Amino acid sequence: MGRDARAGSRSGAASGDALLGLGMVSASALGYVFVLLLSRSLGPADFGGFSSLNSIGLALSIPAGAFQVMYASRVARRGPEAFDLRLPLVVGGAVCLATVALSPVLAHLTRVDTVLAPVVVALGLPSLVLNGALMGGLLGLRRIGALSLAYVATGVSRVGAAAAASALGLGLVGSLTLIAVASLLVTGLLWWLCRADAHLPWAAPRSLREAVRTLYRSNSSTGVLMALTTVDVVLARYVLPRVESGEYALVSTLGRSPLWVTQFLALALIPTLATSGSRRSVLRAGGLVLGVCLAGTAVAAAAPDLWVGLLGGSAYRAAGDLLLPYLVLGTLLALAQVLIVAEMAQRRHVVATVAWLAVALEVTLVLTLARHSQLQVLGAAITATGLVVAVGVAQLVLGLRREPERPAATGAEEPTEPVVAPVTDPSTGATAPLAPSTRAPGGP
Repeated sequence: MGRDARAGSRSGAASGDALLGLGMVSASALGYVFVLLLSRSLGPADFGGFSSLNSIGLALSIPAGAFQVMYASRVARRGPEAFDLRLPLVVGGAVCLATVALSPVLAHLTRVDTVLAPVVVALGLPSLVLNGALMGGLLGLRRIGALSLAYVATGVSRVGAAAAASALGLGLVGSLTLIAVASLLVTGLLWWLCRADAHLPWAAPRSLREAVRTLYRSNSSTGVLMALTTVDVVLARYVLPRVESGEYALVSTLGRSPLWVTQFLALALIPTLATSGSRRSVLRAGGLVLGVCLAGTAVAAAAPDLWVGLLGGSAYRAAGDLLLPYLVLGTLLALAQVLIVAEMAQRRHVVATVAWLAVALEVTLVLTLARHSQLQVLGAAITATGLVVAVGVAQLVLGLRREPERPAATGAEEPTEPVVAPVTDPSTGATAPLAPSTRAPGGP
């Protein structure tokens, strides 16, 4: 490939990354509109239940993110023949049935008045899992415009569902039902976009064991980041009064903004780390994330009550004092995201293991000691996430002292774990970040 061709490939990849980033940012912005509408229509007590169920839905839809990453890599390497949707359908159905069976437990945990609420969440899970696979396939096929459209359509459909629920005066179950319908509409759009390539062959799959193994590995690291991000909202709903849990849930949506804003920076690390293993690049990315988070915190510090009031209305103004402490947690979560994603790219699991232990520590602290106020629950979350960041940074610094930075690899050897491989266009060699997470301020 000549110099001009390589330059064109890099330019095309940069344009595609920018378009994808624009789609993700637009979806995140629409996520805040979604929260604004629902928080006002439901009120603090019901919004706390909604956020808690939404957080559980995020955890249950972890396979969606794993399928997104897995299909992006498999389809990029093997083409449309790898765009087989049987496994996502089976997994989505299994998660749905398991959630329906557990709906009485989930209703008790989230302190909602009816088991119908978790049942509706369960019925929406198959479409979420299938959406993850379809989005991953679009990225693997390098159809960045279509993928960006899907992200924007997801945000628009959810805002439409929230607006309809607010206008009709629907409660928790009605709002969740419209959101599940919105997800199903996005599934229809994605299927139409992928109709020429996605398929459901009825012959026995030749690589099912490999796909299940890859899915398990993807779920492990993706799952701990999701758990670390959402468990405090579920715990707050369980141990705090209903109104206080709703205030906590609203502030958490603002406080986790550092995580959403810097998500693309973490994902963009993967191609670099997959080839060079550079620890310094992780530290540079972490420094950039920290700078962005500090700038955002400074803006919020000027008028925290204003931001909380703008998002939730006057019913939530009492929670304004929580915003700055929660932004500390959001900053730590953004740094943990960089460290865990970087570790995935280098096929290591130390930070992920520590993160699972930190989640267990957070749950133990809240259920035993830190259960009497919003700040105590938040303090437990900051302690647990801070432990993950401390271990990850220590590992990086010690690794830098032991090993010189390796030069970038020049070969095109295919990684053995698709979950951490950059998505590569076989015709141009251009790389793009892996399929981005489906997390957004509004939930799954």
